[in-house]
Amino acid sequence: MALPPLSIPPPQKNLDGKDYRIRPLKRGDRDHAFKLLAAEGWAVPTGDQELAISWVVQHPEMESFVAHDVASFSRLFGLITMSHRPQLKIGGRIACIDLFLIGAEHRNKGVGTDLLAAALRRTEALACKQIELPLPLERDSRHSFFEENGFVQQSSTLFVRPGLR
Repeated sequence: MALPPLSIPPPQKNLDGKDYRIRPLKRGDRDHAFKLLAAEGWAVPTGDQELAISWVVQHPEMESFVAHDVASFSRLFGLITMSHRPQLKIGGRIACIDLFLIGAEHRNKGVGTDLLAAALRRTEALACKQIELPLPLERDSRHSFFEENGFVQQSSTLFVRPGLR
């Protein structure tokens, strides 16, 4: 008796119709995270990658989230890392978005919006009073994106979003 041909189900989607999910960055994401970085010109030597991702994942004042393919836990569409610390001059915690990266083929599909939302929810949970974001001097689509999400230009390269007051 012949077996029926194997059929491969189409990639799943979340209940909201998205083909990705947001979750915390893990050490096992090393290869895929550094491929994303390299594609944007941030080539980190292979010998430095394990230690770097370990520091980021384990550091108590770092928060990192990835958007991954719903059908593949390890295929990353984008990532965001954020550091946070107490600061006297604002009388509370401040957060800084250190890295915000969306793979070129996944831009303008909501991935960045959802990653930023995850980071902002975490800043609320940490009661951050301010969120900082360095951007290049020359304006591009990133500037508009962050302005649409409540960030205001404070200096030539620093954008700030008020947090909890």
